[in-house]
Amino acid sequence: MTNKREKLEYINVDIIPPPPPFLKKRDDDTNLAALKVSLSVVCLAAYDRGSGEKCFACTGTIVECEGAAGDDGKFEATILTSASLFHSYRDPSQITVEVHLSDGSSYEGEVSAFDLHYNIATVKFKPDKLPQKARLKWIDDSMSLQPDNDHTMVEANFFNLCPGDKVIALARVQDQYHHKLLVSSGDFSIYCCGLDCQELLMTTCEISTPFIGGPLINWDGEVIGINFFWKGQTPFLPINIAFRCLDYLNKKRSVPHPWLGMEFTNLYAADVVTLEEIVQLFPLVCKGVIVEEVTEESPADRAEIQPNDVIIKCDREVVSCSLKFFGMIWDKVGKSMELEVMRAGVCGPLKLVILADDLLPDSYNSFWCFQLANLLVWGEGFRMTNTFVLGGHFLEIMEAGFPALLIKCRHAYVVLHLLCSFPS
Repeated sequence: MTNKREKLEYINVDIIPPPPPFLKKRDDDTNLAALKVSLSVVCLAAYDRGSGEKCFACTGTIVECEGAAGDDGKFEATILTSASLFHSYRDPSQITVEVHLSDGSSYEGEVSAFDLHYNIATVKFKPDKLPQKARLKWIDDSMSLQPDNDHTMVEANFFNLCPGDKVIALARVQDQYHHKLLVSSGDFSIYCCGLDCQELLMTTCEISTPFIGGPLINWDGEVIGINFFWKGQTPFLPINIAFRCLDYLNKKRSVPHPWLGMEFTNLYAADVVTLEEIVQLFPLVCKGVIVEEVTEESPADRAEIQPNDVIIKCDREVVSCSLKFFGMIWDKVGKSMELEVMRAGVCGPLKLVILADDLLPDSYNSFWCFQLANLLVWGEGFRMTNTFVLGGHFLEIMEAGFPALLIKCRHAYVVLHLLCSFPS
């Protein structure tokens, strides 16, 4: 009698159907997490309104949907994506947008709101049937210096994300026959991406330009961020900030940009020499944010905040991580706050009062313009002497000569050397 093992040897593997393309070479957990949100992931294609030429394509996530809109019986859905969708134009009215869903259907979309400082935008479209919305999850990026003594409970609507945790970046691409889902898994990284938007966090996911504007998810298929692309790195904007922007754009059509004039990071992300000194000086301080730099004549400078100060409270509320601190100062433009800081050589916390300024458009995050320059080279080329507006800056590409671009920024010329390798 043939046993089970012998029977297995005679299975004809040729009759086993191959897995779908987006499931190949992926572990099961990654696939399952991606499938939980895949119906909410869309491809966005932008076309020049005048010539009809395709100018950019990226990814977006359906985050809102209202009931049947008007007399046409359709729904109105909102897609969260990157403002890179229209960054080569003065304003989004110069483009038309096509929304490609997972089932192959396509709809006309319209950029409804945007914020150039955080490089995000919303696109509205009217599907014939109710689309699936993504589940959003705010990030708690706190981690105690003494984890054995850390009994802090994470709030129910927050997801605790620590360096080394697995995350997944998603994108959708559209071609003549398919609307394929792209998946890339990686780790949440402790390292800073080195860009001038300190709200950005970083992962090791290996992505390409179609992932721009797409969701970063956790293993439960919940959206925790929006992906960007920069010189082979994968920075992302936490959904905490993106959702606040979305809320303000819906209600007030504008987003607050509080500015304190200091760079800070999570306490655990400081270098080991600084951490050892802090632990020795303040053994009871396990969480907080540490000040890295202070700009002269800034609100932080006027409040006498110094580098290596550890901020532990804001208006008597505990500051456990950088994202929580961002949330605390969000509505504080033009208002004063009391910060409690620990400083070397000072016994006990210092109480300092700081007044948050409103960031002016000329000081908006500027790295998006360099991101665009890279995209223009990586794409199908760019129009000579093309003037556009990015992050509040008027820019003009004056001359092209690989591997450098000469860009006119406001009243100055900037030579951008492109040192990275470009994908084909």
